[in-house]
Amino acid sequence: MPSERIVVADDVTEIRELCQRALEAQDYRVFTAQNGEEAVAIASEHPVDLLITDLRMPRLTGLDAYRRMREHRPDLLAIVMTGYGTMDSAIEALKLGAYEFLLKPFSPRDLISAVERTLSRRRLELQNARLKAFIPLFDLSQVASSAKAASALPQRTLEIAHQETAATKATLVRLDGQQRLVLHASIGCDGGDLASCLGHGSATPAMLATREPVVFDRTTADEWSPLLGDGALGPGIVQPLVHRDQLLGYISVARQPGDPAFTRDEAEFLSVLGSQAAVALENSALLRQLQDAYDRLAEMDHLKSEFISIAAHELRTPLAVILAYAALLEEEATGSVQEHLGQVVMAAMQLKSIIDEMVSLRRIDTGEQQIELTSVSIPAIVQGVLQEQQPLIHQKNQQVALEIAPDTPAACADDQVVSLILSNLISNAIKFTPAGGAIGISVSCNGETVVSCIRDSGVGIPPDQLERVFERFYQVEPSLRRRHGGIGLGLSIAREMADLIDGRIWAESPPDGGAAFYLSLPRA
Repeated sequence: MPSERIVVADDVTEIRELCQRALEAQDYRVFTAQNGEEAVAIASEHPVDLLITDLRMPRLTGLDAYRRMREHRPDLLAIVMTGYGTMDSAIEALKLGAYEFLLKPFSPRDLISAVERTLSRRRLELQNARLKAFIPLFDLSQVASSAKAASALPQRTLEIAHQETAATKATLVRLDGQQRLVLHASIGCDGGDLASCLGHGSATPAMLATREPVVFDRTTADEWSPLLGDGALGPGIVQPLVHRDQLLGYISVARQPGDPAFTRDEAEFLSVLGSQAAVALENSALLRQLQDAYDRLAEMDHLKSEFISIAAHELRTPLAVILAYAALLEEEATGSVQEHLGQVVMAAMQLKSIIDEMVSLRRIDTGEQQIELTSVSIPAIVQGVLQEQQPLIHQKNQQVALEIAPDTPAACADDQVVSLILSNLISNAIKFTPAGGAIGISVSCNGETVVSCIRDSGVGIPPDQLERVFERFYQVEPSLRRRHGGIGLGLSIAREMADLIDGRIWAESPPDGGAAFYLSLPRA
């Protein structure tokens, strides 16, 4: 449905009424004027889109009226109608920007066709202007998406506004938490004087109530002059920056007194730029907050890694002394003393396991874990881990069944990493197998992989937890009621270490209890 406003100016009443009736039948909003001065007055009060005017009228001709109206609306369209057309008048009308030239007499169909052609061309120009606006807006989005370039966003926004509207002055002003005006960028102004001027006051109630673009000329510029600094102002536009109904600030552009007013294309562009800039500025602020939070998190993570490194170093030496002397005394003691020393050795071994897990976690996170793939014997590593874990196995009186398939090939892996993985898996089996229970360990070849299986005889793992047990710090038992020690890192470290050597770890748990953990490594 047409929404354009049309002024029909002719000193002949019948012509005005004919045009008005024909245009209103097409749902255009029509104003009529019997001379050029009335037409100019209507255009100053209403944002009209098209002037249909007779050339010869008393007091002010049609072309003179069109010329005066274009001082405030440079993109105003016009259709000239006359019964006394000459080549000179036609050329003058076209130079001013008239689209059509109607010779009297004309029919309503001729009038409607001329209006539709003129306004369709105008709509196409507006669409092209909108498409053109997206080219610099893409550049703006690139700036807004970079945390490093976020500080340049206000200036880049203003450069786009200044260039695309051919303004002589441009500013971008933000509102702070106290609704005070703060200059963020300026072009063609004395930034220092303008910032000083803005620093003396807050936004006026009229400014704060503004959510739509404001177009001003030299006669109405005083209210908005604080946004553009000292000096005489010509035509200008103040584009509010609004995001989610919150007023963030303004983009203001102006020209010198006597310069032509801004066209509708330029106003349309500034409106699109303002809406995109408001979103970009808000997103840029969020991006900076996220970057700051990330930087703080990275600093805390660095401090955590340093703490783990220092703590592990400081704990390892006294722990090694405790383990050595406790094991020595345990061998020499008898009776209840030997039993008590066995408890000391087991507790020290648990503490050593926790320290090893913390150090391994740090190496994974920092990328310091060195990997050297060689041909390694998995059965030999399993036997070495079992010997190391023998005090814990003996303490719980557990039975370990080791089954190694004949001709098991070597695996392509890092022996230290595999030793750590199997140590964590076997330690997990010892922890969750009750005293006197059985642990089964097997090593076999499955096609192009060497598969190790560590099976415990504990309570098992619910099906929905089989993957979660590999998450860091996750434990199936509630933290306040759990019976088993540890900090929930062993299985997650084992899986992450396996990923480093192209291995794979998974868990299975049959309904009748117990859990089996599998380690698959490529053959050498």
